[in-house]
Amino acid sequence: MTTGMAEAAVPGIPRRAIVVVMCFLATVICYVDRVSMSVAVIPMADELKWDGTTKGFVLSAFFIGYMLAMVPGGWLAGRYGGRLVLGVALVLWSLFTLVTPLAAAVSFAGLITARIGMGLGEAATFPAAVNLFARWLPVTERSRAVAFNLTGISVGTVVGLLASGAIVAAWG
Repeated sequence: MTTGMAEAAVPGIPRRAIVVVMCFLATVICYVDRVSMSVAVIPMADELKWDGTTKGFVLSAFFIGYMLAMVPGGWLAGRYGGRLVLGVALVLWSLFTLVTPLAAAVSFAGLITARIGMGLGEAATFPAAVNLFARWLPVTERSRAVAFNLTGISVGTVVGLLASGAIVAAWG
């Protein structure tokens, strides 16, 4: 770790702490996006007359992209750095999340493509975060940082399920 990395970006808060919190927030956002479809698919299926198999395909399409991009995401984080890879991944999965309703309105293939694209983007989250922790944190702090980051899974899941349920109830 260089001395520039240890300097505080915010007075009194070390940069490495900001890195950990930002990775945690990225994980929370990732899981809010990920679980919202599991709630939204229920009224979508009713409206579009989907059977259980079709709903399952919509939900599992995400994991096709996720599975395909996990190892390349780790390689990219090692090659180009976790900050760049996590930033690009966040933009990518957010764009696919935004286009999902439009894609669903256009075609089933468009919806599946959007879900796969979302999975492609989210797959880089953990490899990029671990890369950042390896670069920014002393060895003695890394396991706590990873544990804190993984807590974002539960926080994002709870927030996502509550928020998407409320949104569906209010606006359909």
